[in-house]
Amino acid sequence: MDALAAQTRVERPPAPRQDPAAPPSATPETVVGAEAAARTRGAGRATVSPTAVAALTDAFHQGRHTEAAYHALLAECAGFPLRATIRQEEVNAEFVENIPIAYVRRHGLLGVNRQDGCLGVAMAVPAADGVLDHLAAVLRLPAVVELAPAAVIQQATDHAYAGRVSDFTAVLDTLPGGEASPDSVVTLEDGDLLDTASRAPVVKLVNMILFEAAKRRASDVHLQPYSDHVQVRYRIDGLLYDYLELPGHLLDEVVSRVKVIGRMDIAEKRLAQDGRTTVTIGRKSIDLRISVIPTSYGERVVLRLLDKSARLYELSELGMGAVDRARFTAVIQKTHGIVLVSGPTGSGKSTTLYAALQHLNYKEKNILTLEDPIEYQLPGISQTQVSQKKGMTFATGLRAVLRQDPDVIMVGEIRDEETARMAMQSSLTGHLVFSTLHTNDAAGAVTRLLDLEIEPYLVASSLLAVLAQRLVRNVCPDCHTVEPLAKEDCGLLGLAAHAGAPSVPRAVGCPNCGTTGYFGRQGIFELLIVDEAVRELVVGRAKASAMKRKAVEAGMTTLRQDAIRKLLDRRTTLEEVLRTSLEDSMMDLESDGAECGTRRAEAS
Repeated sequence: MDALAAQTRVERPPAPRQDPAAPPSATPETVVGAEAAARTRGAGRATVSPTAVAALTDAFHQGRHTEAAYHALLAECAGFPLRATIRQEEVNAEFVENIPIAYVRRHGLLGVNRQDGCLGVAMAVPAADGVLDHLAAVLRLPAVVELAPAAVIQQATDHAYAGRVSDFTAVLDTLPGGEASPDSVVTLEDGDLLDTASRAPVVKLVNMILFEAAKRRASDVHLQPYSDHVQVRYRIDGLLYDYLELPGHLLDEVVSRVKVIGRMDIAEKRLAQDGRTTVTIGRKSIDLRISVIPTSYGERVVLRLLDKSARLYELSELGMGAVDRARFTAVIQKTHGIVLVSGPTGSGKSTTLYAALQHLNYKEKNILTLEDPIEYQLPGISQTQVSQKKGMTFATGLRAVLRQDPDVIMVGEIRDEETARMAMQSSLTGHLVFSTLHTNDAAGAVTRLLDLEIEPYLVASSLLAVLAQRLVRNVCPDCHTVEPLAKEDCGLLGLAAHAGAPSVPRAVGCPNCGTTGYFGRQGIFELLIVDEAVRELVVGRAKASAMKRKAVEAGMTTLRQDAIRKLLDRRTTLEEVLRTSLEDSMMDLESDGAECGTRRAEAS
């Protein structure tokens, strides 16, 4: 064992740019010499000094070699083994158990199993002797360097350390009963939620809850107290699911920890509080919006998770039909007017507006937004946070934005008459304005503006279009089945006139979708274009049903019709159609349903 350790120590070159004892920086001569030695072939491998290996490393950092070429040269000159992949079963369990993830990320390494009884240390760049000696001492195994791509090491590290974050039972067993302890009230550390090795038990518990939420694609985490327990619930794809039941005596500790994370007052338990922070989970940066309110059984907590590293959607990825997408794109290309997106909270309105802004994000346009809160950062667009406490409302912010020479303005939400009137007037003075309203359908947005005491002629002259939307869950592609639609369901959807019942998907549930039967969501849309006929109805203060009927005659697809089309395209289920869309009782959709069913008749 000693001889083997001595041999591995000879093979481990010191890292470049060390303190005074480090080898000199690479020069063209040392790099050329190292490359020549690496290509030398004969009876035995060329003997290369640590200085030459350091020279290759310096050349790699300077961009003279790709990672693959650098690894190939090191393998030739120093004999390091190469790894193209790292499977989960190859990761050394004792390494993951004993080496903190912060240390692993700092040095860019991961322990892997070897058949010779040594500890393989996968690295993208060989580390100094001190790092390997430390690992060998902690794990009591001789350490041998193995070269692997940095991306492979990072991905394997995330998977390996994610597994040790999920043992809730072990953490709950270490938590004492009673009131909050000093260990639960610690300063928020800049670190990775996967790093639970040296954390207090309640810190580990909260980290686990957040990690599992991110892993399961949850948008919200609810901590709901009852008389004898605390229920942890996740909102996944729009619906709440019970996930974990905590003992009731842990409520104060968990809430105190959450308050510390959100920089709130842990001593105040009688008033509602709001907080926010950013946490890191592996390679993800997640923004947390925290709300705490007192209830009869204790404080209730809701945390909203916003993945800041998630990419933004394009208009073509929202699930909008080709005809509606073309019409919506034409509307947002106009130079002035107001475009509204309506729907309840959590229906994807902000995502649609972000997609529209990205579509218009040209260097020739000055785009400004007023948001509460700013959910995602848009490159090239000036975004302003609205704050009621500081006196920065949508209305006051809009006045200030108008002095910034804008071409396009996005107002996060129209909540009152002042904001609505300012938005309308802005659209009439040569600006394109986007905003949102909370209404059930597209026509309801028009009557909502009239209810805010906006003059009908102002609405008719400034409003370009209203896009109403909802989100339906996509059926899981791995576990769903396909079955013919029952006759009574065909009649319910207006498909009774079709001779043969279409086949539609049914949710089943599997580990990939968390046994829900669904994975991800897409939008259903209703686009009302304000043409001359609709303008006349607006000026005459007609009912929303009359506007909707006129828009349908002009070719508008309703929310229910769009949902039915996605059902017949086998992207969602009947239950989702009925849950998310209202019945179009004022019109006969039998012909439209038959037309939709014809498109799937042959496939079914």
